[in-house]
Amino acid sequence: MIVYVNENNGDTAERTKPDARLEMLPNWRRLEGDEEPGPVAPDGVLKRPQASPGTVATDPGSPQAQAESEFKEQQDEAGDPPAKSASKDAWIEYAEARAVSDQEREEIPSLTKDMLIAKYGEPSA
Repeated sequence: MIVYVNENNGDTAERTKPDARLEMLPNWRRLEGDEEPGPVAPDGVLKRPQASPGTVATDPGSPQAQAESEFKEQQDEAGDPPAKSASKDAWIEYAEARAVSDQEREEIPSLTKDMLIAKYGEPSA
């Protein structure tokens, strides 16, 4: 039996014949004879802070971070949405406070009350 060990995480794999894939991977090593796996030596990837796939940490001093901060403040100032039974004017006022662009603000008066509730009805998180 041929035994391979992953030196990054300690996993082992047993094969009846040499495995070309494991032979070429730098983190896998074939154990010789009665050799026991040594201590795990994790690579830098396992020590890095983890983030959700597709996200990148934003530099706090970047224009993007400043825009996100301003947007959060605007959303906080808008407060919670009015009651569903409130007037359409109350919903328009709330939606305009939550809108993030002039184009969005221009569109708000043309929306029905139900559309405003659907788009702006959830409290800000």
